[in-house]
Amino acid sequence: MFKRFYIPMILLCMLSAACRSAQSGNETARENVVTVAVFSINDFHASFVPDARKGIPGAAAVWQTLDSLKAVYPYHLTLSAGDNFGGSYFYKATKGCVMPVFFNGLGIRISALGNHEFDDGQAALADKWQSTGMRPEGWDIDYVCANVRTAEGGTPAYAQPWTMEEIAIGNKKLTVGIVGLLTSSTPKQTSRSRIAGLTFDGRYPQVLDSLKALPDFPVGKADIRLLLTHIGTGMQQGTPVWVDEDSAHAAALRDPMWHAFISSHTHQTVCGEINDGLPVVQGLCMGTKISMLKFEVDTARMQVLSVTPELCPVRPDVALSGEAKAFSVTIDSLLNHTLVMGGQPLCKQLTTATAEMTHDRDDKYRMSEVGTLVCDAYVAAYRRAVPASHDEVVIGASHYGSIRAGILQGPVRVLDVGEVLPFSNVLRVYKLTGEQLRALVEFGLHNKQYGWLQTSGLEVECDKAETLHVKSLWHTAPSGRRIRLLPDASYILVVDDFITTGGDGYLPELFPAAQELKTVSLPTTTEAFVQHLMSQPTIGGKADAERKIVIGEHKYASWAEMQP
Repeated sequence: MFKRFYIPMILLCMLSAACRSAQSGNETARENVVTVAVFSINDFHASFVPDARKGIPGAAAVWQTLDSLKAVYPYHLTLSAGDNFGGSYFYKATKGCVMPVFFNGLGIRISALGNHEFDDGQAALADKWQSTGMRPEGWDIDYVCANVRTAEGGTPAYAQPWTMEEIAIGNKKLTVGIVGLLTSSTPKQTSRSRIAGLTFDGRYPQVLDSLKALPDFPVGKADIRLLLTHIGTGMQQGTPVWVDEDSAHAAALRDPMWHAFISSHTHQTVCGEINDGLPVVQGLCMGTKISMLKFEVDTARMQVLSVTPELCPVRPDVALSGEAKAFSVTIDSLLNHTLVMGGQPLCKQLTTATAEMTHDRDDKYRMSEVGTLVCDAYVAAYRRAVPASHDEVVIGASHYGSIRAGILQGPVRVLDVGEVLPFSNVLRVYKLTGEQLRALVEFGLHNKQYGWLQTSGLEVECDKAETLHVKSLWHTAPSGRRIRLLPDASYILVVDDFITTGGDGYLPELFPAAQELKTVSLPTTTEAFVQHLMSQPTIGGKADAERKIVIGEHKYASWAEMQP
């Protein structure tokens, strides 16, 4: 009896002691664990001005939200995933003066290269806002990109393949290694003149393998290792997927050395795991969400225990204080005092939209009312510069992607117009035959990646919805006369220079240099749009203007409408 009772008691005591020891060890181990937050913004596009109608919270709200997050997570690092300023009329009008102030306030000193980083050319990119008077003293930014090469095979001087950062945790330093990647589709989304001499390698795994093979590659030894990518992702049935011209290569990025991805470019909300369990985040765009990767780190061993991706919404009504509030005052001052074409401030009202005019970049296989209005402005600019009869055929055309936003119902300001056409591209004039125009329009109706070509005063007769083969083109002149374009006759085309040099996938040979009318001087796309809207008391409510695709006896505005 005694022996049977005594032995279990000894075992119980031993087990109890072991549990107390393990519990004590766990408590000690937890004391060494801290949360390190890596924050990022993506596709900000210099959305400094808040606009509740468009869901844009504004830069000051982003600043305030980040300050609040940093108070919760004292061990942190803030990055940008690129497209910091492209596509913003406010940025162009103010010459980017507040961008370095904003990034300095957010603590951003590292950014991926986005395709829009090249919008002002490589010289401006290399300048890194050095010439901007408001640039904070001592502030600088590093662009990281490993897959862009010069003609000599090296990295451009304004970028570097990787960078290393340190986060102080007590008397220790946690190292963060960051490698940048840029989408290989950049040449189709950027003017050729602005990326002259560069190549964009879409073999992403091979690019990273070549870095790992370098004897002085320090990222592999960093405590946290990140891929900061301007490569698109999206959500499919609740799971993140790559959305890129080289998606297969992106999906092959499965090296266990990486802890997480930061994504951008597709303007989508993405949060979850990709490539067999690697965390990935993308915070929509325009400062609407802040991406966060929360790293649980054992500081005794400087080892990452777990990574949690999260997205933090930026509330437009957040109460501002301190530097964020002061920055808001600066933005308001620039909005009211920055003068553009004709000495008009950005806040000046040009016209009134009687109804909302949508131009959804995700609904790109269509003719939009905004697209028609923009192309009307190009035609009007030509007719102001070159006296032409009311029966002369003048056609305006625009690629879908150059129009970045719709127009909301109500007052339309100079700034609103600029946000529709933020790039202020050069307008070019060509004298093309009816057959050349037919080839251009047909190409534009089959541009699956970037959407339909937008036109003014043009009806497109096609054979059927399945093929959209263009049979003939008809133009309605200002006189009201309906004219069929003849294959061998010549007509005027007004278009921005972006697609004439290969932008959005258009072939340069569609715009023969010998047929350009270089003596005609026109304003930029944005200026032409401002001038046109000033002559219009109201706009909107002309949905019939979209119905330009003629199949049999029916007219359509989109590919979706053609479906049974």
